[in-house]
Amino acid sequence: MDVLFSTTFCLLIITGGFAADMSLTLVRNAQDTGAVCLDGSPPGYYYRKGSTDPNKWIIHMEGGGYCNDEKDCVKRSFTDLGSSKKWSSTKELSGFLSDDCTENPHFCGWSVAFIPYCDGGIYSGNVLHPVKVDIIYTIYFRGIRILDTVIGALLTAGVNNAEHVILTGCSAGGLSTYLHVDRIRGLLPNNIPMHALADAGYFLDAPNVQGDYAIREAGQYVFKMQNVSGGLNQACVTAYSKTNEDWKCIFPQYSYQYIKSPIFSFNSAYDTWQLANILQLGCLPPKCSEEQMKQFENYGQEFKAAVSPVIQSPTNGAFIDSCVIHCQSLSTTSWTQFKVDNQTVGDTFYAWMTGNTAMYKSKVVDCAYPCNPTCSKTAISPDEVV
Repeated sequence: MDVLFSTTFCLLIITGGFAADMSLTLVRNAQDTGAVCLDGSPPGYYYRKGSTDPNKWIIHMEGGGYCNDEKDCVKRSFTDLGSSKKWSSTKELSGFLSDDCTENPHFCGWSVAFIPYCDGGIYSGNVLHPVKVDIIYTIYFRGIRILDTVIGALLTAGVNNAEHVILTGCSAGGLSTYLHVDRIRGLLPNNIPMHALADAGYFLDAPNVQGDYAIREAGQYVFKMQNVSGGLNQACVTAYSKTNEDWKCIFPQYSYQYIKSPIFSFNSAYDTWQLANILQLGCLPPKCSEEQMKQFENYGQEFKAAVSPVIQSPTNGAFIDSCVIHCQSLSTTSWTQFKVDNQTVGDTFYAWMTGNTAMYKSKVVDCAYPCNPTCSKTAISPDEVV
């Protein structure tokens, strides 16, 4: 299963127009409550104060897959996705997190907090005791403690008095947005409006080209290994526990119906990570055989069927495009140039969040690949994802 969840998701991002530096803060007292990264180091966050709307906050959860098993988690604990020991003191970000108002006109003046990902278990695990691996290694599965602790630190840093909060993330961070939006909503004061944007997080519980549910098996193992049930949407867990299928709650197609907070889904119907690791297609257009193209097209149809609860929701928003890419909200190109129904995702999200739909729709779904000419700017090679 190593190919399924490597230590990094393939983030095909075309960048430009970078935001100003964000500064790192480590939450040192987090270790007192066991809220630690895989290697036992403290978690933290990067912060940039907003220029024109400092009391409005965007909180972004970093993505990066999750580790398949204990030995893979040990390997991950020596990287920035499992340890804070070598995190840079500053970070630059673009797209939705940019302070360039040409690139990000609706949100450029907001304060931004970026939460680095270091637990290897979609911010959900909670194993009480340290885990010994091959006698000499010790790792910790404490993702939900990390999330609670960092959000607590952000409340102290100013979120407690925020005028508005947007929770977001891409890839594993987008998945975590679906999984934890209600929990984080519950940690904020009730009077603070909160919305969520989940980017590239709607991973399917779907068979690969051989008909095997390898992604399901991998997810089930991580579910048990990291003891994540207590960190997931509890309404979902309660419902599926009746049939011993609570593992389903790590997949948005099952857990979405239990989310109460306002949430906006941003995804490609032809997400490259899903094509490579869930479908295991082995190619991307135009370097696919006729049979592979049928499988490619079928997956797009399967994705749109699975995301139908999003599309049919009377309250939530969506931007489902046909661009062959994974993770778009941190890309200058996809944030500003990809369009569906002649509007960008930023315009669509803003219209949904504010209820200002006079100019833009709050939910759009693209036609089938390769109909969208704005997607041609991605220029992706199949070698980048397979």
